[in-house]
Order: sequence, then structure tokens, then C-alpha cells
Amino acid sequence: MSAQPAIEFDRVSKGYRVGRKSVSLRDDVAGGLRRMTGRPEEESLHKVLRALDDVSLVVPEGQAFAVIGDNGAGKTTALKVASRITYPSTGRVRVRGRVGALIEVGTGMHPELTGRENVDLYGRILGFSRRDIRKRFDEIVGFADIGNAIDRPVKQFSSGMQLRLGFSLAAHLEPDVLLVDEAISVGDAGFQYRCVERISDLVREGRTLVFVSHNMSAIEAICERAVLLRHGRIAADGPAREVIKDYLHGVEEGLLQAGPTRKAPRYGEEVELLGLKLLDGAGREVDSIRPGGTLSVRLTVRASRAVRRPAFEVGISDGRIGPLTLASMLVDGNPIDELAGETTVECTFPELPLMPRVYELWAGIKDESGLGELLAWQRLRLFRVEGRLEQAGIAAVSESLISAPIQVPYRWSIHTG
Repeated sequence: MSAQPAIEFDRVSKGYRVGRKSVSLRDDVAGGLRRMTGRPEEESLHKVLRALDDVSLVVPEGQAFAVIGDNGAGKTTALKVASRITYPSTGRVRVRGRVGALIEVGTGMHPELTGRENVDLYGRILGFSRRDIRKRFDEIVGFADIGNAIDRPVKQFSSGMQLRLGFSLAAHLEPDVLLVDEAISVGDAGFQYRCVERISDLVREGRTLVFVSHNMSAIEAICERAVLLRHGRIAADGPAREVIKDYLHGVEEGLLQAGPTRKAPRYGEEVELLGLKLLDGAGREVDSIRPGGTLSVRLTVRASRAVRRPAFEVGISDGRIGPLTLASMLVDGNPIDELAGETTVECTFPELPLMPRVYELWAGIKDESGLGELLAWQRLRLFRVEGRLEQAGIAAVSESLISAPIQVPYRWSIHTG
């Protein structure tokens, strides 16, 4: 027998009125007359932003469900509608059972009441007796780890203390449905770990989880199903791993289309970059390679005067600070004796152990001392490592695409003229 729906969205839309400009009494009177006569209001007076647009979905009881997407896609609005913090403009939402929600820091707590009084109030709102609340009180306060601050007004709490107490309340008063937003990322690493452990426990107990996060590893490890929102509409719905792939591939496509930078390469006073090519193992110019494939970076430069012992550097990055791997003549001790006129320098990585995704190519040229820049260190282009991730681990997709810096073998070849 299939599980009953815990949450059901039936063609739900939510709009917010933005950009309203009532510059005079005449505008207000004219707007009132238009509404009375049934005429549409002028578009210049207000604009409706659709945070959710005709969303229909069903989350069965006991399912760990994720909502992912870019900032502004409608994820938090979906949770607010499900928790009845706000109501849809059109459509219907049905939620079965007791709801625990942590959507923003301080959700569900009264700032003038103490932490102890808020625990009692929250529990009574959810239908618990004072005796039931007392039985759970020590567990709630122990998880929140706020010590004697429990008897201070919540308005005196730091944001971290409010977050810990808010999550502990939402997760320990036996929710049938737990709604969790990215708010837990505000906490420290230890608290985030305990939150994930508590969420996992609730999922194993058969509670329904709706999880919004940019932490793809946590989503992939915890959630069995996910939807991808784009501009308030469902763009993908299915197994969490497949939806995460769709999302990350979309992010990569956006990076490739945008390009590495809108600025022209920064040249030094003495060296100009004439050309850049990527070559595969057969010497063909490419934009992508296979995992473990050979990649050669061919730089063509021109020196306005003879430069003694310049040091070329080529790096590959995944977008974080610092390269994943660096080929540097400053490190290997193989600088060119002299750079004069037009010169082609080729750096070959024989076997790049990179997982499929989009990477950045950086390059620069240092002077003989290693301190001055003949050609500024800069991101020159993007390239893709193609292929599919076949690993079967609980977080294989996200962990593979957020790998640690790596070290790879490389060699240089110099061609002058």
C-alpha cells in the first residue's frame, strides 16, 4: 500500500508586489477608481514578482525530500507556504500532521520571552501538555547547548544561540513533517554535524523531511528525492542524485556560456600573450578531454625586448582559491634561458586525474627573481572534462565534484621562432 501524501502542492503560485510607486494623491485616487470599475491597473504602479509559478508536487509520508536551485529560485518561499508562514496567491497546499520548521533564525520564537518560556509556548502550540514538554525539556536544551542562557530573553541571544534553540525545538517535539532551510549553515561545524545526525535519525524513524540546502553532499546523503526549481517553476523532479547532476551541469553550462572574464588579458610591459590553445594527446585542438586524458596548454607570447630566464606557470582550478595543480618553472627549476621575439611554450599534463566537470585554466609569467610579473597570473579560459560519474557511494556525485586539490605529473617543451 502506497504512503499517503504528507505534503501536496496543487498548482501553487505565490506572487509578491514590488516596485510600487504612489507619487501623489491623484495616483492613489485613480488607482482606486480603476479597481472599482474593474479596469486593470497601470503596470507602472506595481509589478508582481512570482516566487512560485504553478507548482504541483506530492511528498509521501516518510520521504526525505530536497528542494534545490539557485538563489531566488523559490525554495524558501515553498517552505514558507508549506509551513503556513505565508499563503499561496493561487492553488492549494495540504499538509498532514504536526510540522516542525526551521526556515529562518529565530523562527517560531518570541523575542521578549525567555528560552525556557519559548520551549513551553512552542510545545503548547503543537498540542503537548506541560508534562510532555517537561519530559523533553532537558533533551531540547542539551542539544541546543546554550547553558544558563535558557533563562534569558531570546532577544538577548546571539544569532547562533537562536539558531540552535530553534532547530532543537523543531527537531525534538516529534514533528511528523520537518522543514529545514539553509539556516543551519549559519551554525558552526560541530552544530551542523549534529543537525545532520538528528535529521538522519528522524528520517530513519519514518518522519517526512523537506530539506533546502546548497550543501549537495548533505542532500545526496540524506534525501532520496529532489526537485530543482528555476524561476519559481519545477525544472526537474526525480531521484536526488540525478536532480543534483542536472543542477550542477546547468551551473557548469552557465559558466561556459559566460566565459572566464569580460576583461581582456592583462599584459606585462614587456610580454604580450598572442594565443592560447588546448590540445589532446593526438595534438588536436580541443575544448574538452576525457578523465585521465592528456592535456597540453600551448601559449604563444611576444617579448618586446630580450628577457632573461622568465618562469612560465600554468594552473588548473575548480573555482576555489588556489589551483588544483600547478606547473611552474619556479618550482621545477627549468626556466627558459632567454625570451625574445615570438615564442611558443607548451605545458603537457600526460594524465589529468580530474573528475567530469568544468575547470579553469590560469597562466602567468614571472621574471628571473620570481617576484615581478612579466604576464600577470590570470584566468584565461574554461574547459570541460567529459564523462559520467558511475560511483555508487551515498554522496558520489557531490563529493566527486568538490574534490580536494590534486598533484599531477607534467612536462615542458619549448619552441622558439
